[in-house]
Amino acid sequence: MKKSLIALAVLAASGAAMAQSSVTLFGIVDATYAYGSGSVANKSQLTNSGYNSSRLGFRGVEDLGGGMSASFWLEAGVNNDNGSGANTSTNNQGAAAAGGGGLTFNRRSTVSLNGGFGEVRLGRDYTPQFWNLTVFDP
Repeated sequence: MKKSLIALAVLAASGAAMAQSSVTLFGIVDATYAYGSGSVANKSQLTNSGYNSSRLGFRGVEDLGGGMSASFWLEAGVNNDNGSGANTSTNNQGAAAAGGGGLTFNRRSTVSLNGGFGEVRLGRDYTPQFWNLTVFDP
């Protein structure tokens, strides 16, 4: 009986020590093709469909042991038509021609420390209003 308990304790301890970290690549391309004709000219374009904005991101978690973990989240807005970074009023980029925006992590960029005390998060994060009103994925 004692041998099986010791083996079980060693197995449990080795599982905690070998906990793996994870990194996830995620994103969404929300696009629509629009065509309009007028008396002077016709225009076709690839644009956001209006349900959600296109984005590319990376997030990850690293187990630090002792019930603590560190995590990060980097998310950038992306233009559908050319793949460049989307200009916003929150990342100090002025309005630029197509392709002028650099890929900055202008949507969410945070690092976190998690433990029994809760979570300490630093960086640019979403507001509660964003989570309640604008997150929509049909």
